[in-house]
Amino acid sequence: MKTKILLILALIAFMGTNLSAGDYPTVSIHDLQYVSNPDSNDTSIFFGDTVVVKGLVMTGPRDLWVGGRWSAYIVDPDSFPKPWSGFYIIQHDTFAIGTNFGFVEPGMIVEFTGVVDEFGNFSQVALLTDPLTPINILSANNPLPDPVLLTTADLSTVANAEQWESMFVTIENASIINNAISGNWASMNDASGSTGYIAEYFLWFRDRLNAGTYSWPSSGTNLNITGFIRDETGSPGRVHNINPRDTLDITILSNPPVITDVSRTPGFPKSSDAVVVSASVTDNTAGQMATLHYSVNEAPFVELAMSETVADTFAATIPAQADGDFVRYFISAKDTDGDASILPGDTSRVSGGVFFYNVRDNGLLISDVQSTHGYASDASGYNGYEVTLRGVVMTDSTDRFGDYYIQDAAEKWSGIWVNDGTFTHASGDEIDVTGTVEERFGITRLNDITSSVVVNAGVGEFAPVDVTTAEIGNGGANREAYESVLVRISNLTVTNPFPDAPSNFGEFTVSDGTGDLRIDDTFSAFSGQSNDTTYALDQHIDEITGMGYFSFGNAKLIPRDSSDVKIVTAIETSELLPNKFSLNQNYPNPFNPTTQIKYQIASNTNVKFVIYDAIGREVKRILNRQQAPGTYTIHIDASSLSSGVYFYRLETKQFTQTRKMLLIK
Repeated sequence: MKTKILLILALIAFMGTNLSAGDYPTVSIHDLQYVSNPDSNDTSIFFGDTVVVKGLVMTGPRDLWVGGRWSAYIVDPDSFPKPWSGFYIIQHDTFAIGTNFGFVEPGMIVEFTGVVDEFGNFSQVALLTDPLTPINILSANNPLPDPVLLTTADLSTVANAEQWESMFVTIENASIINNAISGNWASMNDASGSTGYIAEYFLWFRDRLNAGTYSWPSSGTNLNITGFIRDETGSPGRVHNINPRDTLDITILSNPPVITDVSRTPGFPKSSDAVVVSASVTDNTAGQMATLHYSVNEAPFVELAMSETVADTFAATIPAQADGDFVRYFISAKDTDGDASILPGDTSRVSGGVFFYNVRDNGLLISDVQSTHGYASDASGYNGYEVTLRGVVMTDSTDRFGDYYIQDAAEKWSGIWVNDGTFTHASGDEIDVTGTVEERFGITRLNDITSSVVVNAGVGEFAPVDVTTAEIGNGGANREAYESVLVRISNLTVTNPFPDAPSNFGEFTVSDGTGDLRIDDTFSAFSGQSNDTTYALDQHIDEITGMGYFSFGNAKLIPRDSSDVKIVTAIETSELLPNKFSLNQNYPNPFNPTTQIKYQIASNTNVKFVIYDAIGREVKRILNRQQAPGTYTIHIDASSLSSGVYFYRLETKQFTQTRKMLLIK
């Protein structure tokens, strides 16, 4: 290793004049990180400036989950372990190999030149690649410092925790509360009584957690944990979590029984069904015991001893309940050493969750799958089970390829995302869809669709529900309740055209005066601002309609197409809105297998768009929706159709036109 370090230093020294950091100011890590009032503003006072910062490298450039980029945690070798002594370095453009960031290793003291920016609430320096500015390695093989001893209380509020951002810390004698929080997180507490969170920003954990080859220690486990503090937003909201590098950063102090693979049969019971609940319960000693706790309609929990049916598999039966009843349950276990665990690890409503189901004789409601019943956990009670749901299609097949949304009411908990690359539907149709409930990074959806059929065509979409930006934004009281439901926010101001600057992920933030909310261009038919800004700072927007959504730690609203964003101005009304109906020829034509078609709507009206084959049979119903005046584009994917002549027809009360197109494969 020493020889390798010397070779790296020699290579960089050989580059001579390329090591200059120019005339940029040198700033200490403390000065980059320190803010006087983290509760109100935790942005570095050097935000946007190009600076030189010196740090002791604590992690390798490929240790962290940053895609194809390079990154590292550093600490101030002159002030650590004092507060405000940790920072984070990232190089976004790794094609700019002349920075030499890829050569850094833990133990080096390095000068980095870059731009101070923020990713969410997390401060970082983005290495300068234009002009290309190499790092300056000052020394190598320095010993890494011991971590700072903290408690979970030190991380419980922004005011307490911000000083420890990017610091190398340890928490001792903590107990795992919940080892399976959405997003590959776990929660814990210690003698301070506060809740802390463990996350997987290091690839060692992320890769294995995603592959299912590793789980965080079982709920109830006592441990010491070491890692780096990161300020981010996840299922628990905005928290400062600890990120261990690998299992050497976790010291297990006790070994309670491990409860896994909880299942019930049947998955969605009727009133005639008793429900068998089973689980795997393993331990490092023999003789573990398991108990099923269940409650009907909020009554106190009843305990049932679980019998060991085969080695390490335990089961008990919940009696049949009446149609409409709501049943909750969880499992506890104890071993001969007296170590105990429960699953879920936190069964409180304020911060945890339980397993649950609704007894339904006439089929499940979408709210049965979506509602959290007041629990903080956003996991569906039907996660992993195949269900059949009935709802009205609220997005058509051109809005988001391979996906659509359905609702069975215009109210909370009434919508769900369907990930379906096989079946396509027109908005406004009522369908029955069968698939497996899946939790995908904090949002519930139906996946692995086996059937999706129209039961009532053209019943029409539900009207959007009027909400405020605060109630569906981060931490909003109804963020989870309006997930995948069509909602509307009004009288808006653009508060940030580029909230992820210098990166741009097609998002912007708006507020109606109650709080910020992100708008994302997730839908294929919504031309947000992927390449540039469409909406300017302080611009007024009359209203935005879209589906409630959550991704990358942020609550969002996703408009279906550009007509869902309404900006009423004199110029738009008199000059930009079309004054007649029209249907353009598709382009390209002939095509294989995709093409697009533009059309214009001159007044508020219901629009139907259908494709027919050469003998007049309907092969695709693309659209059946009320639309406002404007110019629209339909994107057609005909990969499921055979070569030949097809006709497409636009129909409104005021206008009907049919055109021909040719598919050649």
